[in-house]
Order: sequence, then C-alpha cells, then structure tokens
Amino acid sequence: MALSTSSGEVRFEGLSVGTEIWGATQANFLVSFPGRHAKEAAILLNDPAAKLLSEATGRENTPEFRAQAAAIAGEIILLDRLEHGAPIESVMSLSGSFFAEEPAVGDRIKAALAK
Repeated sequence: MALSTSSGEVRFEGLSVGTEIWGATQANFLVSFPGRHAKEAAILLNDPAAKLLSEATGRENTPEFRAQAAAIAGEIILLDRLEHGAPIESVMSLSGSFFAEEPAVGDRIKAALAK
C-alpha cells in the first residue's frame, strides 16, 4: 500500500528477516519524489522503543506488534519528512530518544497503533 502527499509517495515494501539480532525490527520502504529517482529507506525500530510504544498504547509487545509498529512508524515518519522537505535517510534508527526529540510525530504513531 502506498501513502501519498503532494511532495511524494511512501510505499511499504515489507519487513527484513533476522534483524532481531540487532535488537530491532526493520521495515523497508520505497519513497518516490516527483521528478526524481525513488529512494529505498529502512526504518529500524529498536526493542526499547517498541516497548515504549507497546506500553503507551496498552498493547502486548509481541513480534507482530513490533512489525506493525515499525511499518506504521516508518509510514508516518517518512510522510512527515516528505511534507516538510526534510532529507530521507537510507537507514533511520528509532529509539526512545527519537520519540523524546519528536513528540508530535511520536504521538501520531501512538494514536495509529492504539486503533
């Protein structure tokens, strides 16, 4: 599924296997920009951040939850970056400090996961 904004499109491409050895869940995306080549981006949701999200949303911190959380977080963060003209990094690691630095984005992720 692809999510669009006037600045581009974010398409979830799936999860990577085996990233639990890094203590994270990896969601992969293709980000398209009008008039430019598409870019692949990976969102790594580390285990402590996943625990923070599960506690904030009252959900059990299972592998399924972490997969859903990484995918939703990636969609929201990448769309936000597109809308604000911020650079799209090839790999973004989401930790507790990311959510502390970006509380508005974190609140949007928590709200989406609470549904």
